Amino acid sequence: MRGLILTCLTAALLASLMVAAPAAFSQQSLRGGTSAADAAASCWEVKQKTPAAANGNYWLQTPKLVAPEQFYCDMTTDGGGWVLIGRGRQDWRPEYQGQGTPAQVRDAVTGPAAFGVRTLPSPTVDALLDGGRVDALADPVRLRRATNTGGTAWQESRFRFANRDRWAWSFGAEHRVGAFTFDGAAGSGGQTVSFGLDDALRRVDTRDDQAGQGWVRGWSYGSQVKGTNSADSHLYSATNGAGFARPFTQMFLRPKLLSSDISYPAVPDGGTAKQPLSPLLQSGAEPQEWGVTGRATANTGELYTESQDATQVGNTVFVGGNFKFVQKGQNPAPGDQIQQSYLAGFDVNTGQWVPSFRPVFNGQVKTLAPLPNGKLIAGGEFTTVNGQPAVGVVALDPVTGAIDPDWKLTVESRLTCCTVKIRTLDIEGDWLYIGGSFTHLKGGKQAQPAFARNAGRVSLADATADASWNPNFNGSVFDLDLGSAGERFYAAGHMTWSNNQTTDNVAILGTGAGAPLVPGMKPPKFSNATHYQQAIVEAGDRVWVGGSQHSMFSYAKDDFTSLSGNITKAGGDIQSAEVYDGVVYATCHCRHWAYSESYTWPEVGTKWTQADKIDLVGAWDVATGKMLPEFTPWFNANYDQGPWGSFKDSTGKVWFMGDMRQARRTNGSFQWVGGFARFAPRDTVAPSTPGALGSTDAGNNTRRLSWGGSTDDRGGLRYEVLQGDRVVSTGTATSLVVPAPTQAQRYFVRAVDTAGNRSASTPVHSMNPAAAAR
Repeated sequence: MRGLILTCLTAALLASLMVAAPAAFSQQSLRGGTSAADAAASCWEVKQKTPAAANGNYWLQTPKLVAPEQFYCDMTTDGGGWVLIGRGRQDWRPEYQGQGTPAQVRDAVTGPAAFGVRTLPSPTVDALLDGGRVDALADPVRLRRATNTGGTAWQESRFRFANRDRWAWSFGAEHRVGAFTFDGAAGSGGQTVSFGLDDALRRVDTRDDQAGQGWVRGWSYGSQVKGTNSADSHLYSATNGAGFARPFTQMFLRPKLLSSDISYPAVPDGGTAKQPLSPLLQSGAEPQEWGVTGRATANTGELYTESQDATQVGNTVFVGGNFKFVQKGQNPAPGDQIQQSYLAGFDVNTGQWVPSFRPVFNGQVKTLAPLPNGKLIAGGEFTTVNGQPAVGVVALDPVTGAIDPDWKLTVESRLTCCTVKIRTLDIEGDWLYIGGSFTHLKGGKQAQPAFARNAGRVSLADATADASWNPNFNGSVFDLDLGSAGERFYAAGHMTWSNNQTTDNVAILGTGAGAPLVPGMKPPKFSNATHYQQAIVEAGDRVWVGGSQHSMFSYAKDDFTSLSGNITKAGGDIQSAEVYDGVVYATCHCRHWAYSESYTWPEVGTKWTQADKIDLVGAWDVATGKMLPEFTPWFNANYDQGPWGSFKDSTGKVWFMGDMRQARRTNGSFQWVGGFARFAPRDTVAPSTPGALGSTDAGNNTRRLSWGGSTDDRGGLRYEVLQGDRVVSTGTATSLVVPAPTQAQRYFVRAVDTAGNRSASTPVHSMNPAAAAR
């Protein structure tokens, strides 16, 4: 009986992975993929059109893919129709934008020339599915893996996702696996990080935590399968003979799309509108010569990173933190490492250190703000500046670094437990708001200090403290933000009450006298019993809160109803959050994965919707609350403590400050960054509309379409020619020869830049058989 049950179970699992029968179709309606104009909706459609089609490159196009492009199709395995989306041996990275180019994926598909991993961008994979869910594919994901060093024996492995909406290369995350097979041997369950039937060939392991494999990922076998480190080995181990060998692997999908079953957006006679990209930072850091290094204090904890905040006055960006030196380059020449601890200035345009600004602090600077009068405010854990008493806060001349005698604030902590620590500053209206650890503020001509426990506000004009506004928090404030209307004060930190009313680490107060709690706010939900918060920011209709444990949540501004949740894993807390151009950028000491719609840690549960790569900084859409996985920076750090602040300068670049010593540039190279890195906004300007589109007789029953060239602020243009509602050609020329029509045809042309911004198209150019005959 037990054997019968197992047989039935295996049969059921195999059935779930079997190829679905093809639907009925008209042979005449199919496309063969032999040219851009003949692009098919899938490799499977090509196979139905031409049953004898051989393995090779074919033109494919869907409405989501927009323009036709070539892909490699396997036309022989299990009836053919598989599209290759990735191939390679070791070092499969979770890059949302893929590894290499689509041309590299298709043009070297097997053998040693294909060992370097190349994968399609995730949006391209989604477009090959025409936006359909990955877990709804009729056929499972297919892995073809070498089983010996010579590449003469292969394994076919198939698996389904239990829940996967869009494509991502984050296979080291906890994506749940449904049914799977290894050369027909069936099983189910597990996660993409590891699933299978044994610890040998019937195992998939995508971890990167093995020293013997050089800390890189692959579609690995189990611990019992050992590889060689020969350059031409199809079964590779970085350490010769180490287990978990990384085989050369090809990954295929088989979307069964037919051109007759999908429709393209209708194009009106006036043409298509321009399609610029939405604002987002580039994933690659800007070139950088100067940075900050070393720790000025002996403390190497996460609250003492080299840099922690920045602001701008005039043409100088000031960086504050716990650094000891300013330094030029990773290996500075004599004289290019200068002791300038805690606060330094850098030219906003060139990034060069400004040597004329040389204030002397005796403790770290944690927060900065510019005064309307052009002076610079610094807050932190210092007690003297330039040899003069200055506890926690000081105003400086931004050119000389001298203390401003006209703006003086005295900060006290009258608690025996705590010293003064100023962690955060924000300006709203006529007030400078201050958060941290303290009890009293005194400025201007005040005779007596004002009681302001852990948060308060002072006049921008002369530092007079507002004695009528006192949140009276029982714990330190890590971050604060003023609402867009200036009527709310948001605070995050270690406090559990404000004026004896419960706040639970997040407080929403009015900015009127008395600092009252805003009524009607639901209590926030947190991921863990240890839930101090370190970042808070209002953005549109949401308030974003980040902190411990590993949480980045958003709430409705009106009543604090929970709207979205994200848990990072592995790694740690969210450390700062700011909004730039409709995007929330949050920093953390987290690596690997951010789980969308997860609300608990350390177990992320099973209801999360997607796991995306995150590396110390992540981006989220203000309006939807969704993570933006196309922003994928890469950093290396001294202690993996990550950035603790960010700042947008007058040129549009965003500076991230913290524990960082390397970053990846836009060209893929790695550079030293020294405590902070700058990221420029990506190109969001569409090219100009091409000039008037017309046609002339080109002989041999053809017509030549011609149009005026477009312009773009960054160059690198190509043109998309639309016939009817779909793109039939792309290229850099401003003319195209097309067959003379046998029936009326409508043509349009638009320009596309290298970033993917599309111009508006030309109005329709109609061509009919009579015109072609003239």
